[in-house]
Amino acid sequence: MTPEFRIAFVLPDGERVECDGYARLNLLAHAEMIELELPQTCGGQAECGTCRVRVIAGEATPPTGDEHELRDRHRKRFRDRERLSCRARPKSDMVVEVLAVMPPDLRDVPEESG
Repeated sequence: MTPEFRIAFVLPDGERVECDGYARLNLLAHAEMIELELPQTCGGQAECGTCRVRVIAGEATPPTGDEHELRDRHRKRFRDRERLSCRARPKSDMVVEVLAVMPPDLRDVPEESG
């Protein structure tokens, strides 16, 4: 399979780890290819929100229905440009920031009202 993009993960300590990128794989799978352990507690089912990363540069596929639903239920817990790595797939070269603190498992926190 010929690489289509380059994906760079910026770690909390500033180290940058790069890998070949493929449109068919989500960012979580790219991290796993290079043995970068992104937190995830639901097995990539878009249920827990722990696999969030921040897109610094580049373009990913738009959020899917289940990602939108999780974001809507927990609006205040998502920061600007944060995506679920289990749902975001690259559409270009990307730079992605790995969050310094693992987000809470959203299955364990109350949903926001209103």
